[in-house]
This record gives sequence, structure tokens and C-alpha cells, in this order.
Amino acid sequence: MVFYFLGSIFYLFLVALITVICFTIVLVLKCLTGLFDRKGVILHRFSCFWASLYVWLNPFVTEEIIGRERLEKGKTYVICPNHRSIMDILALYGLFFHFKWVAKREAFRLPFFGWNMFLNGYIALDRDKPSSQMKMLKDSEENLLKGNSLIIFPEGTRSKDGKTMGKFRDGAFMLARKTECDVVPVALSGTEGVTKGFPFKKKHHMTIEILEPVPWDFGERFKDLNKETKGRIEEALARRES
Repeated sequence: MVFYFLGSIFYLFLVALITVICFTIVLVLKCLTGLFDRKGVILHRFSCFWASLYVWLNPFVTEEIIGRERLEKGKTYVICPNHRSIMDILALYGLFFHFKWVAKREAFRLPFFGWNMFLNGYIALDRDKPSSQMKMLKDSEENLLKGNSLIIFPEGTRSKDGKTMGKFRDGAFMLARKTECDVVPVALSGTEGVTKGFPFKKKHHMTIEILEPVPWDFGERFKDLNKETKGRIEEALARRES
């Protein structure tokens, strides 16, 4: 127990140090690359490194990525993971693939992390405002057409019990059909419970399984694309956690 307590204290110190240093680097990169790197590839790549440091340097967390080769370099996707925990976000940065997040607007107000999201040009959504939802769809479509992949949690929010998947909303799949971008289902497991309580009380193993992309024109309508994506994730999780 002493190991977990002291390790947790040291890890919090590392988190604070990493956050300040990396955000400072982000500001410098934004100034240096803003004029020629319009898609923000360099800034996002550093953000992936920044987020991954929190995983790599955590003695109580390990991460495994399966199927990385299914993300074809230079291709644009709508990436749809299940959502179990706030740790899903750090885990998905570990893909080191160019994408933009679609995230709730409150996240953009977080010191350092939210500011970084703003500087990266990620897409904000206020779920309570229909006008914000329409703007999110418009901004998302523009980004996909520019060649920026998107990560969207189709459930819209985290699982209530950390296991059961909620209903998948249609927005991601409407975008995929409209922009002719394939959907990549991603099965996340082991992220639930990582951030619950202090100090850490056990070790956690997070798994990201990138599944075979679903063609944008699968089925006769976007709801078929929705159902197929959710079904593939459910099948992968059942296989892994059985």
C-alpha cells in the first residue's frame, strides 16, 4: 500500500511538471508552425506525445494497441470508439494518427488541456444547443473534406457503469456517408476505473483494438453503418472480456 501511495504522489508531481513544460512547447510550436501547417499536423503530433507521457510514465498503467496497421497513412476516417472513462482520451492519443477531436465545449475551458484543444482546432459541441450541434456537423464536414480524420464518441458520453455501451447517435455516421469517409470502430477496454480515487490501488492494463474499417457506403442508409459499427465493437469487447 505504501508503494501505491508514494508512487501516486510522485506521479502527480510528474503530471504537474509535464503539463507546464508541454503547454509551453505547444505555444512555441503554434507560433512557429501556424502559418505553414494549416492542418495542425505538427501540433497534434506533439499533443499525442504530451498525452502519451502521462501513460508511459505512470507505473500503474500499461497500454496495448492492436491493429494499428488498419489506419492507413494519408487516408481520412471517422474514428468511433466506445467510451468508458476520461482515460479513453489519453489512450487514443497513443494512436499517433492525425485527427481532430469532437468534444464537449466544457472541455475547452480546462486550464492547459482545454487551451491545447483550442490551439489544435478541435471541434467543440454543446449538446444542449441545437445550433451548436449544427455547427459541429458543419465544422466536422469541413475538416473531413480537408483531410482531417475525426474521433467521435458515438455514445456522446461515458458509460454509466464503465462497461455497458449506450445507444450510438447518428451524427458520426451521417458525416461518414456525406463525406465518403470510412468508419473505423475502436474497442476500448481496461480504461474504466483508472482515474477513480486516490491513490492508485492496483495496476491497470488498457487495450485499444482498432477494428477493420466499415466502408462509408455500407448498407442502404447511415443507420446501417451505425448498427454495424456498434456490433463490431460489442463483438470485440465480448471476445476480449469473456
